[in-house]
Amino acid sequence: MFSTSLVLSLLPISALAHFRTVYPPARGFDETTIVNFPCGGFNTANTNRTPVPLTGAFPIQLSMEHTSVKGAVYMSLGNDPQSAYSIQLRNTFQETGPDNFCIGGLTIPSNLNITAGTNATIQVVTNGDPNGGLYQCSDVTFTDTALGSSDYSAHCTNSTGVSASFIANSPPNGTASTTGASGSASAVSTATSKAWAPQKTVAPFVLGAMGLIGGLAVL
Repeated sequence: MFSTSLVLSLLPISALAHFRTVYPPARGFDETTIVNFPCGGFNTANTNRTPVPLTGAFPIQLSMEHTSVKGAVYMSLGNDPQSAYSIQLRNTFQETGPDNFCIGGLTIPSNLNITAGTNATIQVVTNGDPNGGLYQCSDVTFTDTALGSSDYSAHCTNSTGVSASFIANSPPNGTASTTGASGSASAVSTATSKAWAPQKTVAPFVLGAMGLIGGLAVL
């Protein structure tokens, strides 16, 4: 479960590097409050929720303003959750490259026994701020209708140079970078290839302070 102690004071980040959740649409974006947990300062759930399938995969589309960052995806069930984001939908990842970034292949765990019509909030967390995490929330309603391939592709694109990998047993509180990208990484271009497979990274990562979500690895 999330802790309100969300300080990453040891992160050697030289500048703010925000992101936006494009799909499912976020509650809102304010660069002055995006550092506030939960939901970047937007504490009221949207009444116009995005349908999310209980069967099959769905994507999360982000717009990134940095070139290297760690992040993770969490979820809380209910009409208006405040802090209980204890369901981890995507393990900690390292993302490289600015602009469009798709977190693909997300599925709802069957052991949660969620039924159609249940409301929830999905929260994306990154470490792109020198003093703490960045938070964006999207309000959704679960449906039995799978997302068609055309709808999936319409909400899942990657800019040239964008790449990502999972970081086993690592919280998203390492170093975020706002320097220029090399453009050497290839973008993921097809819906079928956007479902990542977890992998450990070879190189160690600077973890900095462990304040973010109590280390985030505890979930």
